[in-house]
Amino acid sequence: MHFNNSEAIALKARLEELKQRIYLHAEAVSDNMKLFFDNKPRYIVFLSFSDGESRAHVCNGSGNSIESSWKNAVNSMNKKVKKLKLQPLWIKADLVKDIKECSFDAFIDYVSSIKTNYFREGIALDEMFNIAFLEQEVNANVFIYDNKVSPQKQISWKNMMAYIKYNLGIKLELDEKSLKRVWLFTTLGFFHDGTECHDLNHGRLNNGRRVIEVIDEKLLRSVIEKSSGFLATQVDESGKFRYGYFPCFNKEIPGYNTLRHASTTYSMIEAFEVTRDEELGRAIIRALEYLAREGIEVVEDEEGITRAFVIERTMDNEIKLGANATAILAFSKYTTVFDDQKYVQLMKQLAEGISYFQNKQDGSYVHVLNFPDLSIKEEFRTVYYNGEAAFALMRLYDIDKDQRWLNMVESAFEYFIDNEFWRQKDHWLSYCSNELFKHRPEKKYIEFNLKNASGILDFCLSRETTYPTLLELLMATYSMIEKMKRDQYGLDLLDSFDQKKLMAAIEHRVEHQLNGLYFPEVAMYYKAPQNILWAFYIRHHSFRSRIDDIEHNISGYCSYLNQILLKRGDGSGD
Repeated sequence: MHFNNSEAIALKARLEELKQRIYLHAEAVSDNMKLFFDNKPRYIVFLSFSDGESRAHVCNGSGNSIESSWKNAVNSMNKKVKKLKLQPLWIKADLVKDIKECSFDAFIDYVSSIKTNYFREGIALDEMFNIAFLEQEVNANVFIYDNKVSPQKQISWKNMMAYIKYNLGIKLELDEKSLKRVWLFTTLGFFHDGTECHDLNHGRLNNGRRVIEVIDEKLLRSVIEKSSGFLATQVDESGKFRYGYFPCFNKEIPGYNTLRHASTTYSMIEAFEVTRDEELGRAIIRALEYLAREGIEVVEDEEGITRAFVIERTMDNEIKLGANATAILAFSKYTTVFDDQKYVQLMKQLAEGISYFQNKQDGSYVHVLNFPDLSIKEEFRTVYYNGEAAFALMRLYDIDKDQRWLNMVESAFEYFIDNEFWRQKDHWLSYCSNELFKHRPEKKYIEFNLKNASGILDFCLSRETTYPTLLELLMATYSMIEKMKRDQYGLDLLDSFDQKKLMAAIEHRVEHQLNGLYFPEVAMYYKAPQNILWAFYIRHHSFRSRIDDIEHNISGYCSYLNQILLKRGDGSGD
């Protein structure tokens, strides 16, 4: 690719911005570097660059002054850009700030003590950093993996050598015998997205992700818009989703899950309520039409009752309680947000389907049926189905006011309370108990909800994974407490509940979940950045980005935006 003059000037300007950030911090790292290099000044700069469609290339430069190390890194980058005929869109600069040397065996012991994919340091194979990798290169190319027969992690020499060939153009033969020492390092990073320059975090859980000083309405709207926009691009013309990616090597996740199709569409409608984006709206309509057309069978049972069931189109053609529930949630949200009654009759039939799962004696649910004979396949599969089913019926009750649905939920909740389902810490049960409380303001539903949250607050504050359903659970409890205060009802139950810790947990999860978002500075190191940009991911599941990973983040952020940020911003108070 040949650069025209304006493109060359723009690239130079971006590099100049990054240079100023690097120079500003050079003095702060100099003492650490002198200690490592026998009291001699030494600076090491990495430059990563990507066109937005291919895995980033990374160069480094070192020198006895920050000026020479920067110049060496830029020269190396310019040569590579010219050779690759590539036009950089994103550029990231890293300045090494700490180095520690260890034996290879000690390194393996060290990484084996760290949760999979939570190693957050760079690795150099030699003291002069001739072959060195940023933390993002290590993780995005799967250099370290779990050993299935031992607690000790292993190095994928195959992946490392393939990446060295990709990035440096050289063929090396590496193994345990050839590598006696390893140099671990951390960096200060800065990123230019083509428009503006961002300082990057360098903490253990947020390393390499942009610094965000304040999470305000503008930021949250942007995150919701971008992540829901990503989901919209994953809905094909038929209305089916591309299910997800393992992004390290751009592998699509095989299979499909109609339950997640429905629940993801539900979250997209929540986002549409915020953004009113027309393309998102069209994707929602296609996804719902696909669900109704391809995912649902309407049957008349032996009692002459017409019931609808969501069918998982697998070899078994099974019916899951949770799938019927999430379909109602998606259709009901569409009904209220789009002001369209077209799915009301289908929702009633799906609710009749849920009724078929429920034990009329004690209110409990079975979880999975066989299709087409509706025999029981599994009494229990996952805790989530119970709350999903009850919550869905509450949402349908909001629309058609059929007392039967409310009675079914009350019956189910008697069973949940008697069997202490609050111990399961399920966000769907928090959602449902909150909805039920709105129509049946009874203290037992408050107690259930508060118990569901109280035992998880410390976990929310300390958990290193982004685990997005935690925020959903916390926000459902927040919503209930706000109603209690407005109605001046049941406030004595708050005496033993730590509201300050609830708020601290909410604010922490809102910030921490951004560590699971594919910002461009994160996405650029994976094989096909454009396939994951602005999606959410699960780090400990091989950086997986699946439609439901995105949906739960969107739902939590929409709730936080609507219930806290907008009220905080318009002066309406609590």
